[in-house]
Amino acid sequence: MAAGSSTGGRSSRQQAFVGLCVLLIVIVVPIALSGYPSPAPSPATEPVHVRILAVNDFHGQLPAGQKLDGEPAGSAPVLASYLKCATADAGEAATFIALPGDVVGASPPESGLLLDEPTLLFFNSLVDDGPEVIATFGNHEFDRGTDELLRTIHGGNGATNITHLEDPYPGARAEYISSNVVWKTNGTLLAAPYTIRDAGGVDIAFIGATTVKTPSIQRPVNVEEFTFRDEIESINSYIPEIQQKGVHAIVVLLHEGGEQDPYDGPTREEGNVTGRVAGIVAGLDADVDIVLSGHTHAFTNAYLENAGGNPVLVTQAYSYSRAFADVDLVVDPVTGEVTHTSARIVPAYRGRPPGIDPDPEVSSLLRMSEEAVGPLANRVVATASADITREKTDAGESALGNLVADAQQAAMGADIGFITTGSLRADIAEGNITWGDLYAVQPFSSTVLSMTMTGGQVRDVLEQQWETPLPPHNLAVSGLSYVFDERKPAGGKVTEVRVGGVALDPDAEYTAAMVDFLATGGDGYTVFTKGTNIVNGPLDVDALVAYMEAFSEPVDVKAEGRITVAG
Repeated sequence: MAAGSSTGGRSSRQQAFVGLCVLLIVIVVPIALSGYPSPAPSPATEPVHVRILAVNDFHGQLPAGQKLDGEPAGSAPVLASYLKCATADAGEAATFIALPGDVVGASPPESGLLLDEPTLLFFNSLVDDGPEVIATFGNHEFDRGTDELLRTIHGGNGATNITHLEDPYPGARAEYISSNVVWKTNGTLLAAPYTIRDAGGVDIAFIGATTVKTPSIQRPVNVEEFTFRDEIESINSYIPEIQQKGVHAIVVLLHEGGEQDPYDGPTREEGNVTGRVAGIVAGLDADVDIVLSGHTHAFTNAYLENAGGNPVLVTQAYSYSRAFADVDLVVDPVTGEVTHTSARIVPAYRGRPPGIDPDPEVSSLLRMSEEAVGPLANRVVATASADITREKTDAGESALGNLVADAQQAAMGADIGFITTGSLRADIAEGNITWGDLYAVQPFSSTVLSMTMTGGQVRDVLEQQWETPLPPHNLAVSGLSYVFDERKPAGGKVTEVRVGGVALDPDAEYTAAMVDFLATGGDGYTVFTKGTNIVNGPLDVDALVAYMEAFSEPVDVKAEGRITVAG
């Protein structure tokens, strides 16, 4: 995609937003307007202000239904209103929208059943309003394999048999960049490692990178054609090339993250960021200025030091369309160096301006998606007597985890069942439960299977929940219960296991149900790869639907002490 400036004249739609949005943003989510002076007469001599709006881990969240701090937040129409207001408020400052991975994948039916084309069309619509969109790959971009990944980005209907909201499907207008995803066959990159953009008289480089842990959290078949190289080495390897082009304002789109205690307002000097992102930033070249992170679905807004001891602004804005990072940077037009960075994590609350006026164009796109999937997604399967949620007990057990594990155990007629709690993507609300509700719980179209495991292997896989490298998610179980003691060392924390109420026999054989992702060692549970006698069953959503349809009374599922903490 050719570089271009986004500092030209505003569209009539943008002009209409300006007055209202400035007022709303000042009242609801204050922006330091003093950081955006009137355009200087000579950008070659005056500091250049740039705005970056970063949306990480969108996951196809077109519809409503998400919350942030207990308040309804998100959906594509609501997020669009916030982003367009922020763009209008930026005035003549160059504005970019950055997507640090997982734009698609694990999506609700409105996007997922249409192969996430509606989500890419949503972000395409934002380009029409001025900002250029730059993206990198997350681990979920690979959910449907290589061919579908390339079709989603480059366009065309391929061999698909879905309803296309735009026919033929045009592809993504965002430019995808990645410095560390390499084809095994020839060692070339999946996409350009970086892009350089004109930001109103100064150049800015954007570099992309995907978490090196992707192979351990994806089905092997989906990423078997790629090598995921070290993030630090990959990013740093392109810095000299960028510098030779006279560019010193460098922004990284990194699909890897951490956590931090959330707060309101601009970036604070002191931060408590944990997770892999902190180590990655510490190893980055001294010329890197900003890291827009993702993957952990958490809050980050902090300054961390790079390898040169220079402060790097690091952001992450939760997930599922509920917020975005509003980044302000200033570039010296003579040296090309970034002289100022600051950010706010802006919640996209539905009940506050501008969220109370969802964008009409994107609302129309959402309605089209809902109509396309409605005949399947709206079918009522069962009724819930109360909410069935992912909320965990102190021991790590949840009602929803129990339900899904039970469904997979029943589907395979197995002795026990396992699921990784990371595969649970939506709660089930009290009342009628539709097919679409159950799809939203497990939107992966994974295959449920059974395998034979020894009792010793069952205990070993439970122990892996505390062994290094720590899995990103714990296990929910069915058909068994166990007790663990947090005071004991890793490898010996599980003190009691029962299957069907009977003590586990380490030498006996048991049939265990799970999805193919776990069976191939997903989330680091490598013990499952030792199972034998694998039998494939239904898709995960079909197993859950069949299980729910068998209930003659309203479903009432609770955490029931399958997992217990000793003492």
